[in-house]
Amino acid sequence: MYKNYLVTAWKVLNRRKFFTFISLFGISITLAVLLVVSTVFDNYLFPKGPESQNDKFLYIETLSMTSKDGKSNWRSRPGYKFLDTNVIDMKTPEIISIFSNFSSTASYVDGEKFTSELRRTDANYWKVLNFNFVAGRQFDQQELNDGAMVAVINEKTRDNFFSTKEVIGKMLIFNEQSFKVIGVVKDVSIMEMQAYADVWVPYTTAPSTQYQNDLMGGWNALLYHSNPAMQKEMQLEYVNRLKNEFVTPDPERFHTAIGSADTSFERLARQFSGQDSYDSGSGQFAMLLIVLAICFMLLPSINLINLNISRIMERSSEIGVRKAFGASTVQLVLQFIVENILITALGGLIGLLLSWLILNQIEFSGLMPGTEFKYNWRIFIYGFGLVFVFGLLSGAYPAFKMSRLNPVLALKGGSN
Repeated sequence: MYKNYLVTAWKVLNRRKFFTFISLFGISITLAVLLVVSTVFDNYLFPKGPESQNDKFLYIETLSMTSKDGKSNWRSRPGYKFLDTNVIDMKTPEIISIFSNFSSTASYVDGEKFTSELRRTDANYWKVLNFNFVAGRQFDQQELNDGAMVAVINEKTRDNFFSTKEVIGKMLIFNEQSFKVIGVVKDVSIMEMQAYADVWVPYTTAPSTQYQNDLMGGWNALLYHSNPAMQKEMQLEYVNRLKNEFVTPDPERFHTAIGSADTSFERLARQFSGQDSYDSGSGQFAMLLIVLAICFMLLPSINLINLNISRIMERSSEIGVRKAFGASTVQLVLQFIVENILITALGGLIGLLLSWLILNQIEFSGLMPGTEFKYNWRIFIYGFGLVFVFGLLSGAYPAFKMSRLNPVLALKGGSN
């Protein structure tokens, strides 16, 4: 029986190509966009590279300073001096890492220009983040203290500068400074913003020591604890320091410090809101995302409902003929349900193919360097299921209503 329903449904979909195209377009585009967006979010919130243990550390990457009279305000990344005097001696974290933001540096090989992203870090950086070393090692605390001119590079930099994969001990020049390569790591996705770079060197190799006097600008910190449950305790200690124990060299100019140590989701919420607060606003941001997702799913679903109602009402004469020949209400409803299942399944497959093409295009385009997207099957199943339910309900209700019509009225194309 169900085989006959499928055969009939396929013929009906082929016969009414306009309705079929519109329905498939709505379902496939909705699922494709949902899958692409959710996959990007998934890579950001649950990275697979060096930041894969982000449930065990917090990010400090934004800071606001206000003068005592409240007339002046600065907002940027914290400076080295702020982190060194207000963060480095925190008690709750097991490990604290201080490092610079990455910056571009140009180098030349046989007349060809290469731009690399260079980041200056401490030795704890390598303890918090799980880099995948393909050769060599990271620099240690002694090399940091000594200002050793050593560097860890990624595979892209190795391939750009050398004709061999055996590069440990070789020299590279960045910003007119010569570094010895001591390690090579796999390329890092730009989605992992605190790990991303092409070259990592000790921050004590900086050409100038001016950074040691900067209260604002260009630096970040990670607070790590092996127990993820301690994230809240680390946040509370950091915020308490800003509120009650803030150390500043210029109390008149830099009187109040506002910020927080954030989880991955909280830092995204803070970037979105752009507000200066001890609270990231993650709760409101989560509600906004939920509302947007529901609205995004509802719009095509409502259109699908209207299309199904129009399609079924158009077939009132067909329903009348089938009722006249003894078709039961259950048989008629099942027929329309099978049609909806078939068109939703086809739309889902097309949506999956579209998302695969879009994600591969993003990878190959270089818009997000180092990023390899993995399908978020969980989101796909949820999204597909939601569209399926709406499609099912949109087909079942009008089909049930039409199936109860008097055959004479149905043959006339009426609904009363």
